[in-house]
Amino acid sequence: MDKLELVSDHFSKDYKAAEDMLLQISIHYPQTLDHQDSTHAALNHCMRQTAENLAAALSQGMEQEARAALNMLPEALPYQVSGTYTATYNDHGILSFFTDVFLYAGGVRGITYRYGSSVRVRSGTPLFLTELFPAEVDAARAVVEFLTAQNPEIQSGIAAHFAPENIYFTEQGLAVFYQPHTIAPPAGGIPVFVMPYAEGGPFSPEVLGSLCG
Repeated sequence: MDKLELVSDHFSKDYKAAEDMLLQISIHYPQTLDHQDSTHAALNHCMRQTAENLAAALSQGMEQEARAALNMLPEALPYQVSGTYTATYNDHGILSFFTDVFLYAGGVRGITYRYGSSVRVRSGTPLFLTELFPAEVDAARAVVEFLTAQNPEIQSGIAAHFAPENIYFTEQGLAVFYQPHTIAPPAGGIPVFVMPYAEGGPFSPEVLGSLCG
């Protein structure tokens, strides 16, 4: 299957108290170039819905917190949720990308979190970690064991903070990432490890693409 031609779209929403801005949300996400074509309707809907769900989840409680901050300090800056995506794999019927979301909720600086997405192009349905390994393999355990073997100095953090949704495909292998404050100081950015594709898992996108039909 040919690579998709992608364009960027975004979901945005502003929360105000009278004329004062409380919270600004903007999440960019990929769409196919021919996004009006029904061929990729399910895929585009999935990516749009993912962005909207992410914005809703991240903004929970932030409006009320921003309102309280404004009441205490009228010159307080608006809170902010701003997301940009990076496509990391686009071939063999699979599209994979991550979204880096900057959150500002008062104070001197904000923080950036990462969210991974991998989608079957034909059906527009997400791929989960358990599908990347043979049925008899405990996928989460396999990933954690690989990562701890490669990074014994932080093995307890790797196991404790592993999240199966924090993955995306690359040409080199399955990328596994951790959020700031979990296994390393946030100043170092988002820790990312790559687990090479293998016959026993994780399956390569080419193999998965053939299974996706």
